[in-house]
Amino acid sequence: MNKKNVRETGIKVMSVVCTLLLFAGGLHFCGRLLVNKQSSQKYEQFFQTDKEFDVLFIGSSHVINGVSPLDLFRNYGIVSFNLSMHGNYVKSGYYILSQALRILEREKRQLPKVVVLDIYADGESVAALHNAWDGFAFSSIKREMVKELGGESKMELAVPFLLYHNRWKELRKNDFRPDANTWYGVELRYGVSLPGQEIIRDAAVTEPADEGKIAYVDRIRQLCQDHGIRLALIHIPYSYEPGWQREANWYDSYAREHDLIYVNYMNQDIGIDFDIDFYDQGHLNPAGMRIMTDALGTLLRDMGVEDRRNGSRAGEWSEEYKEFIRYRINKLNEIAQADVYLMSLQDPDLGCVIQIRRNLLEDKQIKKLVERLDRGENRIVIVEEFEEFEAFDGTEGEFDLYCVVYEKGDFSNPVHSAGFQVRESWEKK
Repeated sequence: MNKKNVRETGIKVMSVVCTLLLFAGGLHFCGRLLVNKQSSQKYEQFFQTDKEFDVLFIGSSHVINGVSPLDLFRNYGIVSFNLSMHGNYVKSGYYILSQALRILEREKRQLPKVVVLDIYADGESVAALHNAWDGFAFSSIKREMVKELGGESKMELAVPFLLYHNRWKELRKNDFRPDANTWYGVELRYGVSLPGQEIIRDAAVTEPADEGKIAYVDRIRQLCQDHGIRLALIHIPYSYEPGWQREANWYDSYAREHDLIYVNYMNQDIGIDFDIDFYDQGHLNPAGMRIMTDALGTLLRDMGVEDRRNGSRAGEWSEEYKEFIRYRINKLNEIAQADVYLMSLQDPDLGCVIQIRRNLLEDKQIKKLVERLDRGENRIVIVEEFEEFEAFDGTEGEFDLYCVVYEKGDFSNPVHSAGFQVRESWEKK
C-alpha cells in the first residue's frame, strides 16, 4: 500500500472515530439533559464538597424531612449529610450507603464515624429508584442494585436514557440549570396536618418484621462493621400504617441481639405534637423537623460524636447556616395559610409579635401553635371580638391575625409581616 492509500485510510479511520466520539458525546449530553434531575439535585453537594462528615443518615422521605444537618451543626457541632431519598427504604439505602462509602474511599475522604438508619421500610418502586439513582454513574454497586431491585425495569434503571429519550417536550429551565440542594440533604415541607390512623405508643405491641427488609438491615450492619463504622437504628414518627409501627417495635429485639443502639421515637416523648408538627400524616414540617433533629443531636452527642464548632471548617458551616436562615425568611413570602405561617414562626432564629382574635383560638391547631410561640420571647396580643383590630406597624386592612417577624435578638428591624382574614374559613373547618 502506497503512502497516498495509507493517508486516505488514516483519514477515513479518523473520520469514523471522530463521528463515533461526537455521537457518544451527543448521546451523553442528551442523556444528562433529559434524565430525571431529582437524584443529581439531591446528591450534587455530596459529590462536589470536600468536607468531611462524621455522620451519614440513610432512609426515606421521613428522614429527608426530619433531620437537618445544618441545625445539628448549629446546636451540637455535628457534621453530617442526609443521604435519604423519597421512596427509598432499607433496600435501596444499603446500595446508596455502599456507593457513598466507595466515593469517600476513592477520593481519600474521611469515612463517617456513625451511620444512622431509619428502619421504616415499604417496598421500593421503580419510579422511586429512578429518583435516587439516575444521578449516579453506572458502577458495580449500581449494577447490583438494578439486578436485585429493578424487576422488569432493569434496562431503564441501568441506562436511564432509554426511559427519558422522548422527554425533550417536557424540558424546563431547571433541566438546563438544576437547583442543587445546598442544605446537606434536608428538605423543608411547609404545612400543618392533623394525624391520620392509630398511633402505636406502646413498645410492647409488636409483629414480626419482613424477612426481606431484615436481610438488608443485616447487610447495612455488616457493611458498617467492615468499615469500622458504628450503626444506630431509629424510627421517625408518623401516623399511618399501624402494622408498620408494630413492626418497628420488633426491631428492639433485633438491636439487643446485635448490640446496636435503637431508638423508636414513636415511643419517646421528645416534644413532637401530632396535631401541629407534621406536614401530612407521614412527614414532619420544619417545626417537627427541629424537634426530631434535636433529639438525634442528643443521641449522637451521647454516642461520643465530636463537636466541631471550633474546627477548621466551622466558619463555612456557620456561614451556610446564615444562608439557611435567609432561605427560611424568604419562604414566608410564599405562605398563604394562617396556621402554616404560625408554624413557620416556630423557628429558633426568629421572633414575632402576634395579634390574634380570641375566637381563632377555638381552633385546636391555632391554639397549640400560639401557645407554643407564647413560651418564648415572642409577644402575643389577644384581640377581643368587639375590639377594633389595628396592626402594630400601621398596616391598614381587615385582619383576624397579624404577625410582625424579626430575626432573634433584633426586634428593631422587622424582616417580614403578614395579615390574614381567616374567620370564615375557620367557621367552615
